Amino acid sequence: MKNKLGYLSLLSVLGILGFLSGNKAYLGFWGFLYYIRYFFVIPDELFKANVQKAATPAFFTGLASSAVTIMLKALLNNDALLAVGMGLGMALSIFVFSVILLVCELRESGVGL
Repeated sequence: MKNKLGYLSLLSVLGILGFLSGNKAYLGFWGFLYYIRYFFVIPDELFKANVQKAATPAFFTGLASSAVTIMLKALLNNDALLAVGMGLGMALSIFVFSVILLVCELRESGVGL
């Protein structure tokens, strides 16, 4: 059984747009190459529990950042704020997910945190 979390590594293909378009913002997608390692992890019950522990706070972080962005857009009436806020909210959600999953994996391996 393939570990579906590894498919997040396919988002790194978007990093090629950084070279083709000259827009350096696309180069951040290369960070998704980290998830290629999950193709080689067998998804047992503990792994699935760790993914759920990481995904729940990441989801609520994204939800809260979206609410704050929409509220600021309504108060300031700035359309550019929506694009920046939603992009930063998505990046923050992915960061929270990755950090919590890393901490869970380190605790499981016995390194301790």
